[in-house]
Amino acid sequence: MKTAKLMGVGLLALSLLVAPALATEHTIGLGVGTAPDYQGSDDSRGIPLLMLKGRYDSGRSFTLLGPNLKVNVVPSKTYGFGPVLNYRQGRDDVDDDRVDAMQDIDDAFELGAFGSLDINNWLLGVELLADISDEHDGMLATVSVGYRWKAAPALSIMPKVYTTYADGDYMDTYFGVNSGNRGASGFADFEADSGFKDVGINLVVDYTLWDRWGISGVLAYSALLNDAKDSPLVDEVGDDKQMFFGLMGTYRWGN
Repeated sequence: MKTAKLMGVGLLALSLLVAPALATEHTIGLGVGTAPDYQGSDDSRGIPLLMLKGRYDSGRSFTLLGPNLKVNVVPSKTYGFGPVLNYRQGRDDVDDDRVDAMQDIDDAFELGAFGSLDINNWLLGVELLADISDEHDGMLATVSVGYRWKAAPALSIMPKVYTTYADGDYMDTYFGVNSGNRGASGFADFEADSGFKDVGINLVVDYTLWDRWGISGVLAYSALLNDAKDSPLVDEVGDDKQMFFGLMGTYRWGN
């Protein structure tokens, strides 16, 4: 069953990635960033960053940003809706010795849908995801509000606030402690229930140095909430305040 689901993910990703050849405007970005070692960690690790965007004259578009792929199938510049494919890195070989002693969590694939609304540069969004790799068997829902500010002809700034709700399966996989995953960590039992997992703010800055070349910077801050914050993986050895930073060089071509 798991193999069949992963094959389905591969076919979906392949079909979605055919879309770039048909787009009329493209943007690609490559860079590096820093992210928490695991959800709730107080250690950071370096990660590669990849971005690929395409837009059609009809208003349809696709966005591959890091591990998240979205395809807008609605021919509108105001509304957006379509499938989402998300890759979630597991928890393995982390810096904290006690967390590293716990049972490893494999990488997960999540499939879902998103909806968006663009009203006078105010951006409203919702994203629903469900595990299809039999790793955490959970579901997440994220809602966001952002604003696109054209500060100068070559400078665009977009702040966004968001919050994420996660069900009990997801929460217990990443934040729970029990006899099955404790290992030699010494953590006491902790059952992580469903609820709002975090609240945060993202800031994306795009600066076009030349006609087609530019720089994109991403700064994100989030605070874990409820049982995510109270988990011993966070409360005892981690940090409920999470930071992400990334910097990419970008190139745009097409119309």
